Amino acid sequence: MRTRCVGFFTRMFVPRSVRRAMHPVRTAKRAVTPKAVKRAQRAMHPLDNAVYGFERSLNTKRRKSSPSSVYGHGACPVKHRTAAAADKCRNR
Repeated sequence: MRTRCVGFFTRMFVPRSVRRAMHPVRTAKRAVTPKAVKRAQRAMHPLDNAVYGFERSLNTKRRKSSPSSVYGHGACPVKHRTAAAADKCRNR
């Protein structure tokens, strides 16, 4: 029972990052592993990446290839989306 209470109090007062850093094997292993190896471990498999890309292409909407119409007036630098907005513009 005593060990459970001690563990409870250390969890309450010592941040998780500090508790993890105190573990001797974990810190040594983390320091030895090169960054390139860590990146390779986290990277997706090329086949999984291709499948994911195909699923995204099926499930996402296509963007319009032509830009929407823009309303302007005089030397106003603002590109208005509607004719009403262009009429209400203060830069007349």
